[in-house]
Amino acid sequence: MDTRRFKYMSEDFGELPVALRHLTIYLNFAGDFVEATICLEMIALQQIDELRMDANSLEIMSVEWCSGPAGAGTPMKYEYLREKNILIAQLPHRVEKGGTFFVRTVNRCFPSDHILEGIYRDATPPGAPQQYMSQCQQWGFQRIMPIIDDCRAKCTMTTTIEADSAYTHLISNGNISRRTNPGGRPVRKPGDPSRQVITYENPVPMAPYLFLVCIGTWDTLADQVTFPSGRTVRLEYLVPPKAADEVRIPMEILKEAVLWIERTQDYEYTGETYRTICMNKSNFGGMENVGNTTIVTDAALITEHTLDVALLYAHAVIVHEFEHNQCGSETTMETPFDVWLNEAYTVDVERQFMADLFDPAFIRLNQVDSIRNPLLGPLAIEDAGHAGKIVREGFNDPDELIDGVTYVKAAEVIRMLRLILGEEKFRAAKTLYFSRYHNGNANTGQFFECFEEVSGRQLDQFRKEWLYRIGYPKVTASTGYDPSGGSYRIRFRQELGEGEKPFHLPIELALVDLSGRDIEGTSKVFELKEEEGEIVFQCISQPPAFASMNRDYTFYGTFRHDNADSEVLSLQTRLDPNACNRVDAFRQLTDIERIKLLHDPDGEVAAGWCELFGEILSDRNISPSLKAYFLRIEEQPLDREYITWYRELVAARDRLMLSVNRLYRDQLAALFHGIDTYSAKKASPKDGIEERMLKQVLLDLIAVDDSADSHKIILDHFYAATTATDRFSALLALNRSSSATRRRVLEEVYGKWHHHLSGYANYLRVVASGTQEDVFEMIAEEKMRPGFDITQPTWCRALFLPMATNNKMLWTDRGINWIADTIIELAPINAVTTGRLLNTFQHVRKLRPPLREKVESALERIEKSVSADKCPSVYGQAVTYLRG
Repeated sequence: MDTRRFKYMSEDFGELPVALRHLTIYLNFAGDFVEATICLEMIALQQIDELRMDANSLEIMSVEWCSGPAGAGTPMKYEYLREKNILIAQLPHRVEKGGTFFVRTVNRCFPSDHILEGIYRDATPPGAPQQYMSQCQQWGFQRIMPIIDDCRAKCTMTTTIEADSAYTHLISNGNISRRTNPGGRPVRKPGDPSRQVITYENPVPMAPYLFLVCIGTWDTLADQVTFPSGRTVRLEYLVPPKAADEVRIPMEILKEAVLWIERTQDYEYTGETYRTICMNKSNFGGMENVGNTTIVTDAALITEHTLDVALLYAHAVIVHEFEHNQCGSETTMETPFDVWLNEAYTVDVERQFMADLFDPAFIRLNQVDSIRNPLLGPLAIEDAGHAGKIVREGFNDPDELIDGVTYVKAAEVIRMLRLILGEEKFRAAKTLYFSRYHNGNANTGQFFECFEEVSGRQLDQFRKEWLYRIGYPKVTASTGYDPSGGSYRIRFRQELGEGEKPFHLPIELALVDLSGRDIEGTSKVFELKEEEGEIVFQCISQPPAFASMNRDYTFYGTFRHDNADSEVLSLQTRLDPNACNRVDAFRQLTDIERIKLLHDPDGEVAAGWCELFGEILSDRNISPSLKAYFLRIEEQPLDREYITWYRELVAARDRLMLSVNRLYRDQLAALFHGIDTYSAKKASPKDGIEERMLKQVLLDLIAVDDSADSHKIILDHFYAATTATDRFSALLALNRSSSATRRRVLEEVYGKWHHHLSGYANYLRVVASGTQEDVFEMIAEEKMRPGFDITQPTWCRALFLPMATNNKMLWTDRGINWIADTIIELAPINAVTTGRLLNTFQHVRKLRPPLREKVESALERIEKSVSADKCPSVYGQAVTYLRG
């Protein structure tokens, strides 16, 4: 009996018995099924008598031994172990090591409308034939045809697609064969004009998970970029019919990203064409597929319903997926346990691009938000104690690896590595890495070998503690000035549990004087490698105002300045030259007030905190986004001892917001009305994002009193709004209010928005974010609407996931049961969204009675109701939360 905690462990990824050289593929889309013929050209890496291929939910029609793709075939004996997804073919004779041989299979696969892996049915434009997309990460290829579905099985490919002549596009990886398709388009099938055929030749060795095939009806927006080398690359956006104008902004972003990558990352794309293809259904925002990136339509198009957060995401995902051509496609992870190499480096590049395009402080504070996200952020995941290792011990489904640990924590590790080594050595090391493993595979050890080789530094401690353990550093600092010697001393200490070893981490810091300037010569990146460390500055003639430490959230973890009292934090809020540290200092002051209210809900809010809030509110020299971060009062505390005091945190936040409202309501309203976000005077799509962000924070502070005057301000804002974000923020405030017009206005919005993919998603998010007693009835009513499709991931996420962070309504008997019921219903339909929703209960062990017992009961019900065989990831997640 297999008693392993995980279905897949690192030892399951042994040496491959063969190396794939080339795949010759023919895919015939024939209605309810796709008939796939694949010829695998292989070299034996050891003596073999049989070939084991991965094959998931296929109808195997034949397996043949052949002399090549067009050669005659001899039937082979085979066994299809359907329950294990394995096809075993007996070779007609033993193949010695180094021998080349060919195997051809013919099979049928059956696209689903909710299993979004392999080939699946996507949303279809009106009057067009059924649209099909593919998703092969991580093991989707085996749902199309038999394959050695392993990251190391990289090879070149020739893919021919046959489909109905009514389709506008038949797409796969590589360049269109000019031999078979001289016009660069599909040609009619000889003898059958109702069918069309196209062949793609991909000369770049590619892992199976990067394979793409899609057929559909799209309009095309085309453009090009020319590199400094003189090479020109065609860029295409394939979009829903009549939507070409809605990707003109994304096309400009893409052109900028392609040239930015060449300029800053020394990478020039090698293909003839780079496509971005809209897909309606996906569990992920985008997927790189060697020369073709698929992006969900909700994120790919910039429309009247595009929120600012989606516009920021559009910039990020475009450069992210393009960078994957270098990091992921040409240099590929060795196994899924190395997926962080593909993603973390790519996220780091994405972050650099965003910091170049937008205010770097705004972007970094946004990244800190993702680190601290209470549902999916890595700190929350690690606080639960079940996950957090970047290099995992094992997994039940590879989709489990696509989380905040891989995309956020691991990206922070790359950022810290750059700070420790310095920009010059980091750049040289990454260049060595991509050249050494070009068109090959690399693992975690090989990645670090490149950085050690270039830097001459030993990185064992850094690698082991950051990649292979759950947990994060908890660092405290104490400071002191010695006037007799003119020295300033900072002592750092890492909090270590029994048997724990210290992290190797950077701390960026400087001493700041009373005029708000860094004291010359004190700006440093200090490396803390032991439990305790110290830095001493000499020749400091006057005592500094404060030490600005952990600038820009230098290291992933928590930091506290032990002897910084409210006076010091107030000074830092006013004077720190580092914007992130200014915001964090005020957040620490807010945390002091929040925790007082947790223990004494009737206590007074400190006058000093209120005065400083008013000072920030009236300061015209603070940029809009920075002011928004200052003024936004969150539920989540900085002190992570209190993160599961959910309902008390809601009450404390409301109390702090009401205190501000009573003191500064006129100023809040004046500033709100003074920010013009209605005029159409944008020179760039980026214009107005920061102003709208501030306006939403101000609206929340105004609307917290739930007064008739606030209701009027909300409605006036909604009807005056000219952008999706303003309309959305007004509706959020309205649905949290007791306004008598709330339901009527929302129904009007439904009537206007529900025909639009993104508009309907925004409406659903508003519904699920409500804090009135009818919120669960409203969600149930939306599920019953004839236009709602639970298999559409965009709408599914929009209607269900906001409740996971709606702490006012969630942590009640009804809310807990709603989460459990929804998980049980959704698990067999969409395991990815279900897993995210299940994260709601990840801190069950830290809940206080009676919530803990209620959540344990809900988890027990989930365990009994969700199939371990059909939904292994969701089942395993629930059991882990319940039993540890």
